[in-house]
Amino acid sequence: MTRDLFTVAATFTADPLLPLLRDALEHIEAPHRVESAPYGQLVEQLLSPSSHFARNTSGINAGLVRIADWAGSAERVDAFMAAVREFAAAQGRPTVLVLCPDPPPPPGPGEPAAGAARLLAGVREVPGIAPVDAADWFDAYGCRDIHDPGAASIAHIPYTEEAFAVLALGLARVVRSTLVRPRKVIVADCDETLWGGACGDRPPRELELGGDFARVRDFLRLRHDEGFVLALASRNDPESVARVFAERTGELGLTREHFAAARVNWKPKSQNIRSLAEELGLGTDSFVLVDDDPYVCAEVAEALPEVAVVQVGPGTDPPALLRHCWELDRFFSTAEDRTRNAGYRAEALRREAAAGAPDTARLNERLGTVVTVARAVPGDLPRITQLLARTNQFTSATVSATGLPALLERPGATAWTARLRDRFGDYGTIAAAVATPAGGTVRLDCFAMSCRALERGVAEALFAAVADDADARELRVGVRRTGRNGPALDFLRRHGAEAPTVRAPHGSDPHRSDPHSSAPHGSAPHRSGVTGDTGDPDPGDDPLADLAFVVPVARLVPSPTEGTTA
Repeated sequence: MTRDLFTVAATFTADPLLPLLRDALEHIEAPHRVESAPYGQLVEQLLSPSSHFARNTSGINAGLVRIADWAGSAERVDAFMAAVREFAAAQGRPTVLVLCPDPPPPPGPGEPAAGAARLLAGVREVPGIAPVDAADWFDAYGCRDIHDPGAASIAHIPYTEEAFAVLALGLARVVRSTLVRPRKVIVADCDETLWGGACGDRPPRELELGGDFARVRDFLRLRHDEGFVLALASRNDPESVARVFAERTGELGLTREHFAAARVNWKPKSQNIRSLAEELGLGTDSFVLVDDDPYVCAEVAEALPEVAVVQVGPGTDPPALLRHCWELDRFFSTAEDRTRNAGYRAEALRREAAAGAPDTARLNERLGTVVTVARAVPGDLPRITQLLARTNQFTSATVSATGLPALLERPGATAWTARLRDRFGDYGTIAAAVATPAGGTVRLDCFAMSCRALERGVAEALFAAVADDADARELRVGVRRTGRNGPALDFLRRHGAEAPTVRAPHGSDPHRSDPHSSAPHGSAPHRSGVTGDTGDPDPGDDPLADLAFVVPVARLVPSPTEGTTA
């Protein structure tokens, strides 16, 4: 099996990190080839088109930075941030930037500390870049013996073996977060989770809000800002919960508006989670429950084993439990992630406005729908990768996120994106595809679209634009059945696709779902980006699919568009 590449560059000597990182990746069953860029050439890795970073098309890059290695220079920090933005725009490679601690004594309020904060803030929203403060990792794992002054003076190796081990573990968590299907929703209990005491028995002013309860809320607020959807599920009286948020919002740090949905009643919590999943249009396997009640946690774990459960409460360290829950890791956040919660709030307004619309055309007229289709640029690759990794309903399931770079290297392959907006807000990039012209037709190598765009005409606009760009009258579309992508198959059939050819992709049974299509959370990730791919396929044949469709372009009636950008 070909291993993906993990490339490390640092402003210091990072050689002790490499074997520890290899071991950590082997331990989580995600082995990579780990290599190091030349000493002290982090900025060069970002700027050179022939650097190790630029050549790493199928893995992750990591840049380790100490502000002290730049003598606290504000100009060096600014130059580095500019290089990061240039690299992201030109290459689109997933890259984690780890801000590592400066040597003691800790800096005062001068440039080193200010430079570190400015660096993290300056690259936080750059597509494909994941900024991390290593101090969070050291704190989470209780690492206090960090610095090695002797090795630093002799070989510019600034950290102890224990500290390098923590860095390796943190980087392994970054890798895992890109390989497993991500969690999307955190469902939080109220009493003894968000605050201390039972709000049905005490007035809001008597509830305890400090200590671990405050740290749990801070953690949830941070995850909300990263793109997790927050929801409430509490066995409680709705009016009592509402009074707490109304009377103590300023102290809570979380308002009721931070939660996209809520179920406050006396029903079993597993039933409420199913109801929340239906409202949000998500699978229960994307949920994490945070609750203090051991009975409730056991009930959910038994009824919904696909839900991750974090039990907090007496005798536990809730902030530590949350920090150590790998299911709650999210390092590569996109613009769409950061606006997701607002999007769910807007969705309720859309449903109200669209009620009774007889068809897609009338629905889009009421909502003021505009779809924009364009050829992808490098800065779009993180979002396309995310769509391929997260989408399980409207997807061809023919290419994994890790297989995207290899697919785009094939002759003629072009990535496309579709954006959706209406009078209630902007969905951002909501769908993507990769297409290859092939002898008067177009082969759609893969496609994926968020379920939030179903029945909005986005797929029609995307497919039609791809065909129009190649002046083709039909699309050849391969689909690999997973047991969950029925909406994609239904779409193709509704739009005049010919009866599919059924075939087995390299030894698999075409009448069975692929066992790797939706690996459970926490299981070993399926590493093959292109299942069964033994070389460039024939243009008319996709070895990944077990169903092959031919879609006539004339049957694709797109939504209102702003035009296609070539």
